Amino acid sequence: MKKTLTRLALVVAPLSVIAASFTSVFAASPQQAAPSSPRTATSPAPAAQTQIGTLKQYCATCHSDRVKTAGVSFDGITPENVTEHAEVMEKAVRKMRGRVMPPPGAKQPDAASLDSLVAWLETSLDKAAGREHLRDRVVLHRLNRKEYANVVRDLLQVEFNATEVLPADDVADGFDNIAAALQVSPSFIEQYVIAARLVAVKAMGRRDARPEGWTFRAGPGLQLTHVAGLPLGTRGGILANVDLPADGEYVVNIADMATHIWGNGMEYPNPLVVTLDNKVVYETVIGGEEDMKLYDQVQSGALDKVNARLKNIRFSATAGPHKIGVAFKRQTFAESDDQQQMFAAGGGQDRLYRVSSFELRGPFNVKGLSDTPSRQRIFSCYPAAGATADVQARCARQIITTIARRAYRRPIAADDVNELFQYYQDGIKDGGFEGGIRSTITGLLASPFFLYRSERVPTGLRPGDSYAISDVELASKLSFFLWNSIPDDELLQLAIAGTLKQPTVLERQVKRMLADQRSLTLSSNFVNQWLDMKRLDEIVPDSAVFPYASGRADPRRDFRTELTLFADSIFREDRSVADLLSATHTYVNERVALQYGIADVKGDRFRRVELTQSVRWGLLGKGAVLMAAAYPNRTSPVLRGAFVLKHIQGVPPANPPMNVPALDEKDVGTTRAQTVREMIAKHRSNPTCSSCHAVMDPLGLALENFDATGMWRDRDRYAGVAIDASGELPDGTPVKGPDDLRKALLRRPEQFVQTFTEGLLTYATGRKLEYYDMPTVRRIMHETAPGYRFSALVQAVVKSDQFRMHRVPQAAAPEAKVASVGK
Repeated sequence: MKKTLTRLALVVAPLSVIAASFTSVFAASPQQAAPSSPRTATSPAPAAQTQIGTLKQYCATCHSDRVKTAGVSFDGITPENVTEHAEVMEKAVRKMRGRVMPPPGAKQPDAASLDSLVAWLETSLDKAAGREHLRDRVVLHRLNRKEYANVVRDLLQVEFNATEVLPADDVADGFDNIAAALQVSPSFIEQYVIAARLVAVKAMGRRDARPEGWTFRAGPGLQLTHVAGLPLGTRGGILANVDLPADGEYVVNIADMATHIWGNGMEYPNPLVVTLDNKVVYETVIGGEEDMKLYDQVQSGALDKVNARLKNIRFSATAGPHKIGVAFKRQTFAESDDQQQMFAAGGGQDRLYRVSSFELRGPFNVKGLSDTPSRQRIFSCYPAAGATADVQARCARQIITTIARRAYRRPIAADDVNELFQYYQDGIKDGGFEGGIRSTITGLLASPFFLYRSERVPTGLRPGDSYAISDVELASKLSFFLWNSIPDDELLQLAIAGTLKQPTVLERQVKRMLADQRSLTLSSNFVNQWLDMKRLDEIVPDSAVFPYASGRADPRRDFRTELTLFADSIFREDRSVADLLSATHTYVNERVALQYGIADVKGDRFRRVELTQSVRWGLLGKGAVLMAAAYPNRTSPVLRGAFVLKHIQGVPPANPPMNVPALDEKDVGTTRAQTVREMIAKHRSNPTCSSCHAVMDPLGLALENFDATGMWRDRDRYAGVAIDASGELPDGTPVKGPDDLRKALLRRPEQFVQTFTEGLLTYATGRKLEYYDMPTVRRIMHETAPGYRFSALVQAVVKSDQFRMHRVPQAAAPEAKVASVGK
């Protein structure tokens, strides 16, 4: 064990040591450097002087040597030196593109002049672009928790919940796959060792498995409809996917359902079944005439006698993945006969029971270890009973070579096999052949070559030279971009053969990977992080204000599903990404449908519907977006305006000043409730707050008809007045409601496409974008215009220098003085 822990300590070795080990493993090969393209300024011309004149005419009021707002002065800007201040000018371009500079209330240029200035600045910056966008640092890219779970699934055919064992990943720019943020400290080693051991045991099972327990809990909802995956004819319940460690007996204990001494609802029979892989292994009835007699006549111990039927339910099962369900038999589709309508989505009798949780324990009376998908994946060979140690060792080396090739995502050298073989030798001492393989898998999953991705520097290049990453590195980068997981055999084989870089081969592989079901991660992972949907976890609807959208009726999980399915439909149909703002369809189940005022959708199954209400079209009508940009008890035009600025227009608002007072929700000296518009109007009257709020508030107020849970309303129920969603955008465009806002944003769809492209490039490269990456973003937009199809954007990102090229590290240059143009 001491030797094993010593080897596993490589996980948290200093990054310089791990980087050196990566360099020694990969056979370095000479490579020709790509030609350099030094930054040069554009030559002055009359048109250039005109543009500089426009810049100074409309921007010098705030950005001069005298005022120098935000530390920026344009007094010294000339056509000759404009590209020398690329970082500042990129910020200016972004704000002018988003129509937030010049600020509202200031003198504004006409649209044609502003567009001309932006185009000239972008062209100048693009022509003068150098090679700063090529990364020149060796950064080890650790697997995050999602990637770890996906890799384990694809490598070993095992479902593993990494969030229960591994520490949370740090986030940068909204993404959890940024290499520089995914650090590992010595305190993490225990979690990685534990995770590796758990996965190894789960993948192989144990003939000597001891009883353990799993608890499965129900999500929100009243369980009045069928749960996908459970047998037809059932309603509600829980479906659990579990990997059983061995053949034997298992026990299910269901949470008590008879919990009131007065027997509420006990007059209604609720037939219950327990299923194993959709086959009934146990059934009983909770409630009904006999149980009512227990309450009325026996009384003492009535609850215990009813709940006893839910305990110690035994059945036999083999090792491996199984689906265990607990559900009720469907009896009726009748609506409730109560006098008041139920708040939550559903229908049917509201006195029906609900499975809140159940516990699974076992195995008992272990009988062996059946073949499982994970064991089939691991054991490419298996020595016969009584085989010699040499025969077992040869088989072990074959298994190591096969698994390590995919786990390390590259060809395997003899040193790799020999290192992992030491784990095998440690394991066979106590556990025989299978114990040795289990120890090997544990070591492999804790190896830096598994946990990290690295891209080597070829030999024969000088500091500052640029080079293309290898085919094998490209395959790994591509698979983690599109699948959040390791390359499959086809992709890896092309990389090892050295043909993946060929343009036609690479384009064909990208198309194949996008068509694969695993590319769903682009919708479920990328889109949720790009739009900052983690805020949904923090917004718990106030049950006193929104009883129809809280507790068991909480729609947040369904909203996430809707957003994923909606984005996936745009991606798989290869539509323009601008359709994310304008698409007229979505995916709803009954709970989401009722939030949206759709009355003809029943059940928990999501289905595609065409939206008759135009206010629901695109992202701005989606419940997930509206709820994430609100508070638990009220709307927030500020948060919604900031969302539109950052994620739609690509102009993140400035951070608020310190000690900003909270909104005053009542008129001083009165008891009259105020509308949110009135509250923020008072807030905006503060000069410190007005400049930013004049930009954000009209965007957010246009969505004010949606309450904090995303439900449409015409009146403010507290103030008792009609909702006023009117406003004026920074460029002077009047808007009144979501339709006007969407139309205004779609007048310049390239603005949203640029924002989407920036997010996609950040996610694909695993690094934060800087000002010097913007010429690449604009090039991708130009190449994919005017259609902006999703696949074209992905192909352009994969072909970009940021994705495929690096620079040889060089000595740091002396720190330059900051020019007066900005900080």
